[in-house]
Amino acid sequence: MSAVKTYTYKEVAEANGYVIINDKVYDVSEFVNEHPGGDEIIIELFGKDCTQEFEDIGHSPDAMKTLAKLYKGDVDTTSEKVVIEKEETAEATQQKPDFTKIAILIAAVAVFLYFKSQKA
Repeated sequence: MSAVKTYTYKEVAEANGYVIINDKVYDVSEFVNEHPGGDEIIIELFGKDCTQEFEDIGHSPDAMKTLAKLYKGDVDTTSEKVVIEKEETAEATQQKPDFTKIAILIAAVAVFLYFKSQKA
């Protein structure tokens, strides 16, 4: 039987698509598009310890079988933890709603409806 590979937190953070769950390292990069909860959830957790998020959801036995197939090794819990800064991509910035514009639109609709009800 082959030895289990051990990854540092830095190696997991630098790998594209690796996550940590219960001190085990999984390569979820190929599973992203199949994830029933959407790809954004997993992509946001790339390179991180997502044990709490994973356990909070309460995954099915089938999900646990799929996870087992994605196992790559264990994390070296004595290695230095890495903080991953979230990078803003141009696409992500464009997708953010402008709350000022939304507030103005809501206020305009409210004023319109108020005056319309006064005329009736």
